[in-house]
Amino acid sequence: MKIDELINNYVKNQYMMQLATSSNGQPWCCTVYYVADNELNLYWLSLPTRRHSREIDDNNRVAVAIPVKFVLGEKVVGVQAEGSAEHVPSSEKSRDIAKLYAKKFNRGDQWVDDYCSGKTDHKLYKFTPEKFVIFDDINYPNQPRQEHIRKGKNSLID
Repeated sequence: MKIDELINNYVKNQYMMQLATSSNGQPWCCTVYYVADNELNLYWLSLPTRRHSREIDDNNRVAVAIPVKFVLGEKVVGVQAEGSAEHVPSSEKSRDIAKLYAKKFNRGDQWVDDYCSGKTDHKLYKFTPEKFVIFDDINYPNQPRQEHIRKGKNSLID
């Protein structure tokens, strides 16, 4: 399987990621639930008062890590990425992402309506990856670290 296909499969089939932010040279890492769109942008909901949300306002350069296969003693697979993050204002696009999120995490139409009408304090955030790195002992046993650079906003290249 090609690297871009593996990344797509790994990213779209997981539920949580670690998000790394920093402010004034001080790093921070947290775990969030996420969904991915067809361009492999990652979205999560968070309170704007959370440390990672405040730090994104100050410095939008972030990194993410997604564990894929992580059983002690077995081959390891993980995805890391670097890029930028931003708050996404409510719009029809955010409704589409909220529907994707609701489907993935078993929330109903009422939850989508509540989110889109501002009845919740959570805000939508978007991670736009520039580079993916996979560590894949299964598909690349001789050289498990593989880089994949994003070309433009809508595609990835080898």
